[in-house]
Amino acid sequence: MAPGGTITGASFLPGAPNSYPAPSFSQPVEDSEAIKAWRAKRESEIARRDEISHSKKESTIKEAQQALDDFYDNYNDKKEKSLAQTKREAEQFLASRDDTTAGGTSWERIAKLVDISGKGPKGGAGGSGKERFRELLVSLRKDEKAPGATGV
Repeated sequence: MAPGGTITGASFLPGAPNSYPAPSFSQPVEDSEAIKAWRAKRESEIARRDEISHSKKESTIKEAQQALDDFYDNYNDKKEKSLAQTKREAEQFLASRDDTTAGGTSWERIAKLVDISGKGPKGGAGGSGKERFRELLVSLRKDEKAPGATGV
């Protein structure tokens, strides 16, 4: 490149040798019938695809809204059932709590609160440390001379 921003060795000025001819801006040429038919077909195909796309979009939106409605209905049902179950459990707990604090010796009341069956995860099956505790609790409950057996 030469100083001044011109390219050396070639001149691109109009009328200079080795220059490109200037574009001519003439009247647009009328399209042939084949091109008109192709454009019309293309436009109708685009319109058809747009309609299909729009209908798919609408159906997807309706399905999504239905799924959301179903989700919230299911969620609210589960929530109501859970609240009702919690209320029932609270009432049962309060009833059993009142039942365990009344009557009998201290050891009998404790035996009501503790699972002494030896079954299940809280029962302490054979070989566990709970087995000895369970045996001790049963013997204290039956012993009339055990501390607290008088109901105090």
